[in-house]
This record gives sequence, C-alpha cells and structure tokens, in this order.
Amino acid sequence: MFRMRWRMVEHNAIWLLLGSGALAAAMFVPAFRDPENLANVMRQAAVLGVLAIGQTFVITAGMIDLSIGQIAGLVVVLSSAMINGDTAMTLPVVVLMLCVGAGIGLVNGILLNTLRLHPLILTLGMMSVIQGAIFTYTDRSIGRTSELLTTLANGSFLGIPLSAIAVALLVGAGHLALTRTRFGYHLVAAGGSPESARRAGISLSRIRLAVFVISGVTAALAGLLLAGRLGTGYPLAGNGLELDAIVAVVLGGTALSGGRGSVIRSIGGVLLLACISNLLNLLEVSAYLQMFIKGLIVILAILINQPRKGEA
Repeated sequence: MFRMRWRMVEHNAIWLLLGSGALAAAMFVPAFRDPENLANVMRQAAVLGVLAIGQTFVITAGMIDLSIGQIAGLVVVLSSAMINGDTAMTLPVVVLMLCVGAGIGLVNGILLNTLRLHPLILTLGMMSVIQGAIFTYTDRSIGRTSELLTTLANGSFLGIPLSAIAVALLVGAGHLALTRTRFGYHLVAAGGSPESARRAGISLSRIRLAVFVISGVTAALAGLLLAGRLGTGYPLAGNGLELDAIVAVVLGGTALSGGRGSVIRSIGGVLLLACISNLLNLLEVSAYLQMFIKGLIVILAILINQPRKGEA
C-alpha cells in the first residue's frame, strides 16, 4: 500500500511542485499573479513546450537530440529572411521550414542507423554543423517576420495566448500518439528494452527514423513561434534551448534511459521552468546566478530520475 501511494506521488510530483511553487510565488511576489504576467509566462513557455514534445518522443525511445535548439535557430533566421514582412509568403515559408526540420531529423535518423553512433555524439555534431550554417548565412539579425506569425506568437483569444492554445493541441496529439497507438507502444518497448523489442519483431531503425523526424518537425514549429516572438532573424535565438527542453522532459518524469515518458508531464516541467525563470526575472536576479540555479535544477532532475533498485 505504501509503495503504491509513493508511486502515485512520484507520478504526480511535477504537478505538486508546479502547484506549490506557483502558490508560493503568488503569495510572496504580487507581480507574479498579475494576469498579464501569467499570460506572458505561457507565451514564453510555448516555444520550449513544442520542443519538449518532440524531445519526449526521442528520450522515451532511449535516445537524445541535441540539435533541436539550432534547428529552431536556423528556422528563425531563414523564415525571417524569406518572409521579410510579406504576409503572403507566410504559408509557403512555414511549409518549407517544416520540411527543413523534417529533413534534418531524417538525416539524423539515417546517420544513426547507418553509422551506429551514439545519438549524443551524432546530434552534438549536427548541432555544430547547423550552427556553422547559420553564421555562414548571417552573423547579425536579418529580415522580419509577418504579422500573421507575430499574432500567433504574441496574440490571445479570450485572454488565453494563441501560442498556448496551439501547444495544448499539440500536447493532445502527442499524448494520443504515445499512449494510444501501435507506434507509441512500439516506441516505449524499444526504449525500455531494445533487444526484447527486436525479438518481438519491432523495427528499431524505423522507430529511430520516426522519432528524429518528429523531433525535427517540432523544432521547426518552435522556431516559427520564436521568430514570431522576436520579429526578426536573430542568429543566436536557438542557443541553449536543447538543454532546457531536456531538463523539462526529465523533470516531467521521462526516464533518460528510455522506456518511460509522458508528453503531458513534460509540459508540467516546461511550466515549472517558465515560472522559475519568470520569478527570478521579477526578483531581478542576475543572469549569472540564474545560470547557476538552472545548473542545480539539471543535476536535481538527473538525480531524481536515477533508476532505483529493482527498476534498473
């Protein structure tokens, strides 16, 4: 009985942390509970939320993707330069950017299957390649986004940010795909025990290809949202986003070793990080101290997700 209750607490730990943290912040920092500030928190969380959805699929499959931040940054630069304020260019550029994200994810998956490299090493290399491509293209802000993208990223409907609504729809689709489809069952099985999954007839190569394509597409979507928020193609826009996404996913209870993950709880991790960041900004904590605090959160998240005896 005690073990069942403890597992229930562990299962909902991110929501307990988020709820208690938000309540404490609202009580002691009045500016935090301002409706406009809370809406701003949701807008800030939207980009990371989209990235975390894709990263949840990757990590649940027992892998990791460090290239997503630079994919988002590449999309910010290219979409801003190509649209350059022309609303008519929005739809074709959005489709093209999604294809770019899917293409990079496909390359990651093919290289992983062909070269048998560790995904950490492979995607770290891809991250450097994309970053080099960005700075070869431009080393300064370039172009500007359309009013349509800006409205999606910064607008609201009945007081709810449009970007938050879009993320909620993606979370619903991601949750159903991971928990209610054959693909989701195979992905979890492949992440939990690759050898057993292979013996059961599950194609690990297809799973790897699929999750990296999903990761690339969600990174491109995040880049489009980020471009709308920034309004221009800032070449450093994607720096560090991959680490934040991984931390959010791990805080949400997804096992770094694979085989266990939840898109919904990953969003809980995203909201927790967004609230912490917003609170530190309201308290005017220095950027350097914020980096220190973020590092502690990374270590804590990893420690929490260490496999216990009987689970390894």
